[in-house]
Amino acid sequence: MVKVETFELGLLIQANCYVVSNNGHALIIDPGSKGRSVQKYVEEEQLKIDAIVLTHGHFDHCAGADYFVKLYQCPLYIHPDDARMLQDPDLNFSADFAPLIVAAKPQLLKRGKQMIGDFSVEVIDAPGHSEGSCLILIEDCMFCGDVLFQGSIGRTDLMGGSNTKMVQTLRMLKQMETDYKVYPGHGPATTLDEEIQYNYYLQSV
Repeated sequence: MVKVETFELGLLIQANCYVVSNNGHALIIDPGSKGRSVQKYVEEEQLKIDAIVLTHGHFDHCAGADYFVKLYQCPLYIHPDDARMLQDPDLNFSADFAPLIVAAKPQLLKRGKQMIGDFSVEVIDAPGHSEGSCLILIEDCMFCGDVLFQGSIGRTDLMGGSNTKMVQTLRMLKQMETDYKVYPGHGPATTLDEEIQYNYYLQSV
């Protein structure tokens, strides 16, 4: 069973970064800054970082990607539809703050099941917040970026967002049979059953 540790990272906009570990191996999901707290945790737990994985390409979820790729000499993964955002501050919405270009060349997530390092991962398209937003499923855990929050959903009015596609994504979430532990990009963790039952946006689609 995987262990999930949560860190709030980012100087401008705090976002959840997750360290997912099992048997001494770990993935770092959505590092929004260099995150010394993450590094300290990895050292204390003596973890081998297999990869950095991004749920989407906005700056508050990837600003620390280069730092950790270099520190742990590991690959970076992102959905192919958001890969170009890493090279464009206008697309990743960092242009008005501290323009961000991620230097590391990412590997592209494949739709469906795949191995990333020591982890069996399932990637499901979940556009709406961004074109390449996706769900990262590891065992009974869902890392959903800014697709779904406790009691809310991600905004759809940014470049690459789509209300129509978000509705389709929400309908897909309602059809899932597993009660995943939901780890969102911002705010507290929740469960899929709880959101299906109480989240207005899921109830209304």
